[in-house]
This record gives sequence, C-alpha cells and structure tokens, in this order.
Amino acid sequence: MSYAPFVSPTDLEALLGETLVNPTALIVAISLDAACESVRGYIGQIINLVEDDVEIHSGTGRRVMRLRQRPVRSIEYVKVDGTTLETTEYTARDAILTKTDQTWWDFGNDNIEVKYTHGWDVEEPTSFPVPADIRLVALIAARRVYQAVGFAESGSAGGLLIAETIGDYSYQLSDPGAAATVATAAELGEGEQFALDRYRIALVGPSAIY
Repeated sequence: MSYAPFVSPTDLEALLGETLVNPTALIVAISLDAACESVRGYIGQIINLVEDDVEIHSGTGRRVMRLRQRPVRSIEYVKVDGTTLETTEYTARDAILTKTDQTWWDFGNDNIEVKYTHGWDVEEPTSFPVPADIRLVALIAARRVYQAVGFAESGSAGGLLIAETIGDYSYQLSDPGAAATVATAAELGEGEQFALDRYRIALVGPSAIY
C-alpha cells in the first residue's frame, strides 16, 4: 500500500529557496515520494495517520507486547484467542501493551489481534503533525533527488529528465546511468540516519514482541 508524502512541494520550495517551475510536475512527486519512502524504510514506520489498522501477533508468553507502529493514537480492541479484553485488562504506553494483572501474553500462533489508530497527521488539519526532524530529513533527501534529476521544463542542457507521463507515473532520463544517480540521491546519509534513530523500533521476527 502506498501513502502520500508527508512533505509538500511548498516545503521543498522553502528548502530550495526558490519557486518550482511546476509544483505538480512528475519529478516533484517522484522526489517527495522517494525521500519519504527512504525515511519510512529506515525507521520501519508508516508515519502517516492510519485509522483502525489491524495487526496480528503471536503470543510468546512474555509480559509485554510491542505494536509495530507508533505513535499509538488509540486502541479499538485487543483480542486474545478470539476473546476481546476489557480496556481495564491492559495498559498502553507508547507502543507497548502490558496486562494490568501482570500475567503473560498467552502462547499461540497468530492468536492476538489488535485494532488501533497510529501515526501523525499529514493532511490538514494537522493537530498532531509529523515531527520536524523527520520532515527535515525527508526534505533534504527530496532536494537531492530533485537536483540530481535536474528537471528542466524546456529540456535544456544539464537536465536528466527529458520526458514524463503523469498518468502512468513514468519518466525518461537522458542518460542510462541517471536512474542509479537518482536512487543514490534518495539514500540517507549517516547524519540523517542518526537524526532518525530515536524513531526506529527494532523488530525481531514478524510479531515485534519482546
């Protein structure tokens, strides 16, 4: 499933310090999408607000269970072996669920189901916006992609993008090696990764339980 970029053409203009020739151009969309996907991939988070998401976990007999996405906005229900727990039977702290009676989450294969809402606001109104450091890293990466492609509306010298098709979300580069240049531009540097490290949730196995 694809998600909308959590930074905008206006944000990119502010970072570039210039007005984009065409804010709706395909290369702008590619730059923003590629950068946001790089950030999502590194921290292992969707980032965008997702309502009523359902996760399946396998109980490991441990006392805490970690949900895969954060921030957790609300929890609709928690089911264990098909039985819905009362809200008083568990507590949620950040993305960590703990049973209030201090017992363990029952052993089982895909026996725990959680329905919850998570992520930051991307679309207006943004009462809970994406943190500034996440957005800044994405914008810096988007700027690299945009400048690497060198979009030139008239196809002037130095521009790598010579053709685009919005409907098919495709584009043509003037140099066969340019695609690698664009992909490299979207990669996060060590400093950018360091800025994002506090948002990462290290997952062990498919169930994210520790």
